[in-house]
Amino acid sequence: MKKIYILLLSALIGLTALSAPCFASYLDETGERYHLVTSNYKDGFMTLDTEGDRIKISGVFKNDFPKSIAIMGADPSDERLRTESDGSFSGEIVCTPFDNAYYYLKITFDSRLIYTYTLKYNDGWSIPDNGIAQANKLKFINIDAAPPLAAAYYLSAEGDRAEAEETLSELERIVDEVCGDETDDYVKAMKLIDWIGTNICYDHDAADTSVTMDTVAVHNVLERRRTTCAGFANTFSALLEIAGIRSVNLKGAAVAGEITYDMLPTGTENHEFSAFWYRAEKRWVYCDACWTSNSSYRDGEYKYEISGGTKYFDVTEEAFALNHRIDKIEERFYTQALAALDGEPAQTETEKEETSEKEKETSENAQVTVREETSETRSDVSAPIKEEKSGGDFAFYIIIGLLGAAVIGTGIVLAVNKRK
Repeated sequence: MKKIYILLLSALIGLTALSAPCFASYLDETGERYHLVTSNYKDGFMTLDTEGDRIKISGVFKNDFPKSIAIMGADPSDERLRTESDGSFSGEIVCTPFDNAYYYLKITFDSRLIYTYTLKYNDGWSIPDNGIAQANKLKFINIDAAPPLAAAYYLSAEGDRAEAEETLSELERIVDEVCGDETDDYVKAMKLIDWIGTNICYDHDAADTSVTMDTVAVHNVLERRRTTCAGFANTFSALLEIAGIRSVNLKGAAVAGEITYDMLPTGTENHEFSAFWYRAEKRWVYCDACWTSNSSYRDGEYKYEISGGTKYFDVTEEAFALNHRIDKIEERFYTQALAALDGEPAQTETEKEETSEKEKETSENAQVTVREETSETRSDVSAPIKEEKSGGDFAFYIIIGLLGAAVIGTGIVLAVNKRK
């Protein structure tokens, strides 16, 4: 019996050792990471590694080239960057700042785009981890399905049928023009977010005074070519639905305005962004159409700048969690808006079947809610990106189950020994 006890105890110790990496992925007591990947897009991503006072970057950008790297607020002692003709690049920077604090790593590209990532210096560089990624992921268990009539008011601020119909026609025209004969949903979504980044300006005048449905209704966004974050998200979601791609609006907080990195886990709601379901890979793709636009509308004047392209397209879950917190997820059915305004049944039998399939993919308890848009702000500074191994959640729960079984088995053996 002692042999059985020893075997069980050994198994328990062994399983504990095996599970350590899984716990470290989400419960790292230091709150630090040393290796990050910025995007799932294979033709536009960076990896970031830190070791002591040294920061290394590498990756691929086939349509642009990084030309410089720097630490904002600190002077590097050494800086190197090398690019190749195939779009790949590598570089490193050595920097020892005077203070232990947060700093921005700044990468400037030939196109004038600037990517920034928050770093932490504490006697050596690391990328801070706020642990929001898992919380964001769990939000997709409950996706609120807004009634089709709500979508009508997101198309037209007054719920005007003629205006809503005109808006849907314009959305169809844009999708046809931008996507053409493209059949891959991922590529279509990429083209559509780039169109928004190129054509729509961020409305600072509205953000500084008040944001209403008039500001974020898709009809006005397309007509005025300006809006705030909710309007960007509404327009992107509507374009995706017209293109046959399921999408959702994500409401929450972002590192913007008064919300700093430290405040993100508990800061007030101040941002709206998007995700779409990529059927080919059965996963949600995080996007921020608002932050893709570098153009602005301020004091009654438009200022157009280069689109951010894929800068905020298919950002890794870990990356998004470091500057985006999800509080609520809402799906809106723009293509059913006219029928809702006419008082017709919300869905045909075919549409009900399609909706049922969508719900099975992500949610068993969809609720119907509509909320007015609130004031919102925006920041052009991105936060750090982190990398975790796919399948980690699954392995984590299996190991927890095995640990439990081992503990129970050990208890049984001890109880039998005691009786003897």
